[in-house]
Amino acid sequence: MPHPIQTLKELFKLDAAQIESVERMFVERNFSKGDIFDGQHSMQAYVFYLKRGAARVFYTANGREHTVQFAFDDEYLDTRSTTTEVTIMFMEDSEVIYMPVSEMHDFFSERESIHRQDAILFMNVALIHRIKNLEERIFYTQHASAVERYRWVINRYPRLLECATITQVASFLGLTKETLYRIRSGRYK
Repeated sequence: MPHPIQTLKELFKLDAAQIESVERMFVERNFSKGDIFDGQHSMQAYVFYLKRGAARVFYTANGREHTVQFAFDDEYLDTRSTTTEVTIMFMEDSEVIYMPVSEMHDFFSERESIHRQDAILFMNVALIHRIKNLEERIFYTQHASAVERYRWVINRYPRLLECATITQVASFLGLTKETLYRIRSGRYK
C-alpha cells in the first residue's frame, strides 16, 4: 500500500505548496511495543496509516478480546467502527500517521482543481483497502477448513507469529486456541 502522500500525488496534480499543506495536517507518532491506543471518539476523527511496525485492532465483549485486524508495514488501520469501541495495540515499535478526516475534507472542498469524486476516493482509500482485506478474510472464514485458514493467515502476515499470541490469532480466524495448538502440532484431524 503506498504512503498517503504518494496516493495524493498519483490522484491529483498538487503543487509543492499544496503537498506541504497536506503534510502539515498529518500527525506522525511513534508507539512502543505494547502501547495501547483507545478512545472511540478520538479515533473516529482520524484515518490511521501504519507506516512501519505491527498492530492489532480489537474490541472487548463479555470480558473477551476479539481481534478485528492485524496490520503490518504500509497498511491502514480499521478504527471506524460504529457499533463498538475498538482498541489498537502495537505489537512492535511502530510509526503511525494520523490523517484528520474533517481537515482533509475541508482541504479538498477548497480546491476547484480537485473533482469531488477524486477527493472522496482519496478519503476512502483506507476503507477500500479494508474492504479488500475483509473480503479475503470472509472468504477464508466461510470456505476454508481450519488448517487452510491457518495457512492463509501465516502466508498473509509472515511476521504474525513473532508478535501475536495464539489466542489473538485464533480469535482472528474464528477458531479456539486449542484447535490452533492441534493444527500447529500436526494433531488436528
